[in-house]
Amino acid sequence: MEIGAVAAMRYVKDAIMAAKLVMEHTGHTLLVGEKATSFAISMGLAGPTNLSSPESIEKWSNWRQNNCQPNFWKNVAPAGNCGPYHPINIPKDPVKSAVWENQGITCQEWLENDNLLEPTNSHFNSVNRHNHDTISMAVIDKVPSAFKGKSLFLLI
Repeated sequence: MEIGAVAAMRYVKDAIMAAKLVMEHTGHTLLVGEKATSFAISMGLAGPTNLSSPESIEKWSNWRQNNCQPNFWKNVAPAGNCGPYHPINIPKDPVKSAVWENQGITCQEWLENDNLLEPTNSHFNSVNRHNHDTISMAVIDKVPSAFKGKSLFLLI
């Protein structure tokens, strides 16, 4: 089976085509963030493109004026404004605490060292029905042309 996907790709509108290019021109399953953007542009997709609309800019401005509320952070302080956030109520279990602390350090190292495609040791040792998703989408553009994409995870 062939597979290709992009996630958190900024500045490029055509995510479906970028995912197809990942499938056709790399051995990767998924490219994320800056790496996905750089790849898509290097393969000839239009970008960098400002993906903001007047409506999205207005919503973002209103959200910022309302101290970034509502937001989806939890167990962090300060709870009622835009951050920067830091964790509160770290688990008392020493194993969970060690995992949480190591994940925080690892993420910071990834960002500082630009190692986003490097393998890392994860605290997930197995995949099961509680830690994966299937995502489907259908998109119709202005022309109108229809595009579809789907991720499917099968646990055998």
